[in-house]
Amino acid sequence: MLPSEESLTVEFKSELARPQSNDEIVENIVALANTQGGTLYLGVEDDGTPTGVAKQHGNINGLAAFVFNKTVPQQTVRVELLHEDGHPVVAIEVDNSQQIVSTSGGKTLQRRLKADGTPEVVPLFVAQFISRLSQQRNYDYSDQPAPGGRLEDLDDGCRNRLRSRIRETNAQSSLLAFDDRDFDRALGLVSGPEGEEAPTVAGLLTIGSVESIKRCVPTASAMFQVMDGAVPRVNIDPFALPLVDMFDKISGLMQPWNPDHEIMSGLVHVNVPDFDHQAFREAMVNAFCHRDYARIGSVRFMVDGEGLTISNPGGFIEGVTEDNLLTAQPRSRNPQLALVLKTAGFAERTGRGVDKIYIGSLASGGAMPDYSQSTATEVGLFIRRAVPDEAFVLMVAEEERRRGGELSVWALIVLSLLKEHRRLTMTQLCEFSRLEKRRVVGAVEDLVESGVVEAAGSGVSRSYILSSKVYKEANALPAYVRQSNIAATRGKGLVLELAEKNGGEVTTSEVMELLGLSYISAYRLLKKMEGEGKMRHEGNGPSSRYVLP
Repeated sequence: MLPSEESLTVEFKSELARPQSNDEIVENIVALANTQGGTLYLGVEDDGTPTGVAKQHGNINGLAAFVFNKTVPQQTVRVELLHEDGHPVVAIEVDNSQQIVSTSGGKTLQRRLKADGTPEVVPLFVAQFISRLSQQRNYDYSDQPAPGGRLEDLDDGCRNRLRSRIRETNAQSSLLAFDDRDFDRALGLVSGPEGEEAPTVAGLLTIGSVESIKRCVPTASAMFQVMDGAVPRVNIDPFALPLVDMFDKISGLMQPWNPDHEIMSGLVHVNVPDFDHQAFREAMVNAFCHRDYARIGSVRFMVDGEGLTISNPGGFIEGVTEDNLLTAQPRSRNPQLALVLKTAGFAERTGRGVDKIYIGSLASGGAMPDYSQSTATEVGLFIRRAVPDEAFVLMVAEEERRRGGELSVWALIVLSLLKEHRRLTMTQLCEFSRLEKRRVVGAVEDLVESGVVEAAGSGVSRSYILSSKVYKEANALPAYVRQSNIAATRGKGLVLELAEKNGGEVTTSEVMELLGLSYISAYRLLKKMEGEGKMRHEGNGPSSRYVLP
């Protein structure tokens, strides 16, 4: 069977309605190799209807050899002959190339989506090579000499502020003993032979003068907006600053639009902002650190009534997606710039800044960060504005006080989902969190052991709710009772279902196995159902059983 039309990464080409030339096939394959790979189908209409491949393309071995000889560097493809509704169809599977691929005739192409969502083949221009190679981690643009850059472009005042930042975050760093020249070399702010040094792109971005950044890295800009519906209340046009000053500038612009909420209970006293300060700072640093500086566009900050949107040019680095952000190995489009920002304490040293974005967003009872608006050319993060959930904040604070440390991001995700949905099975927790099952299982088991989460049932029907302790502290015990009664009702329903499928009867041991109960709990449940007239007890000893009335 052919994949569904929605799953195809290429547009259909009909061999019968419009014969496809050999050159056109090669061009499509080159475009796929330069994008994300995919499968090209020959002999299929644009609407997905199989009509049959042309005779000259039926020799799959010859077709693979033809592609190999008509691409530079030579590309190996996997070709398969399929039969759909009695028609021969050729599938050509193309891998994502780690190099820039061209046709033997010199055409370098890529695939992109048109406004209507259908793909097209367009040129991949030389100016786009840097973005393509950086996306694959094969080229570090930030480590290259800045075009037209001069040593005097590095600002002494910015360098001193960078030193101060390192002193604050890592007072033992050997960099603090270096003179300016060795300091710049050690951090990769300059490159080149001794006496011929020039600032790197990372150097200019970090401590370059504003004039030199505009001249040498004109894409390095930011813009800040505050929207009241469709009307801008604040609209700051794109501006450039060295990153040692940019982060404080953006934080200052954000401060009036991020009020604190005071929460007090017993020994717990917490000031909770609409947007967690650490989460915001990590998201801001990530946007500048991982953006594509070879692509036109600004890092954009937009605040409105719904929340905060941070977007930056350049899609996710290859190997990272919205679904694996929390588990993928840390990767950067600009490794040298990332190293400078980590050394100075701006960026998370472990490269796990995204964890802090999630933790900061969830610890106050907010929603999970939303990256769903990201595209192949832009990463978009939305953090929803929400009045902090006082009960949730106190629960997290109390549990962290008891443990003597922060809850893991996995635990916070589980607690947040249970707060939102009240009751979830393990399957649902995995589905909603989009995490590996082992992460969710580990977090749930830890929370159950801590008494923050309670479990009911067994097997696939086993579900989880926040514990009575949590509901009590939130003055919401009636909600807990409702959830507990749901569990009891569900257990009775499963017993009745088992009896119906078991010839109208069940034994105590069968109920123990079904619901994961002890003998006395299973016995009490069956006796309660007997008292309600839902079951009738028959027999004694080994022949004891409960039957449907």
